[in-house]
Amino acid sequence: MTQLSQRDTPVAQPRRKRRRPAWWMLPLSLIALAILAFMLSAYIPPDIRTSRADMHGNQVRYWLLLGHIAFGTVATVTGLLQLWAGLRNKFPRVHRWTGRIYFYAGIFPSMILAVPVSAMSESGVSNVAALDTMLILWAITGVAGLRAAKARRFNDHRKWMIHNYAVTLAIITSRPWGVVMALIVMAQADSAAYQGNTVAMIHDIASSGAWIALVVNLVVAEAYIHRKYGGRSRKPALAGHTQQQ
Repeated sequence: MTQLSQRDTPVAQPRRKRRRPAWWMLPLSLIALAILAFMLSAYIPPDIRTSRADMHGNQVRYWLLLGHIAFGTVATVTGLLQLWAGLRNKFPRVHRWTGRIYFYAGIFPSMILAVPVSAMSESGVSNVAALDTMLILWAITGVAGLRAAKARRFNDHRKWMIHNYAVTLAIITSRPWGVVMALIVMAQADSAAYQGNTVAMIHDIASSGAWIALVVNLVVAEAYIHRKYGGRSRKPALAGHTQQQ
């Protein structure tokens, strides 16, 4: 009876894990689009009198803000499509094109317009600092994600873009956090901290909502990345080391 050599011995192929549908995509999309629709309601049709930020009749500032919001809307919607794993796996060409739209007609022009919008903001130093921090993180993660995609480092690309979209959604999630902070701040309206100063209260509500949204989004994004991708990059190296032994 002929003995099979180690090289001829059939190797059992590992079963591919069945991919579970991302159930969280539906509630995330519905909530994000509902908040986005509410935010846009003050700017469609464009009317400086209905702006939620007091423009003091400054038309230039208003139209810069409108442009920033318009491109940010493109980024929010196309970013949801980028997160959809089914679209990426079944229609990679559509995924690539929506990714280009997300970059070049979404975050990049919105970032450029955010600079003068932030510089002309009257919402307080803390809120401006939160917006500028979002802008810097938006730029860093966006450029890193784009470079990783061009270098065909797709795992790195996905990680960077998850962080990037977490920053994109920070403006959306700052609204419900703002409601929570409004309840907390209003309960202290007559305290020594505010003494009934409405302007100070509004600034604190806006800035605290923005900071909390940014931090929570990034923590959730990092936890998701660690759960989905953590430790995978080490497996090929370990396998190769075992074969050499």
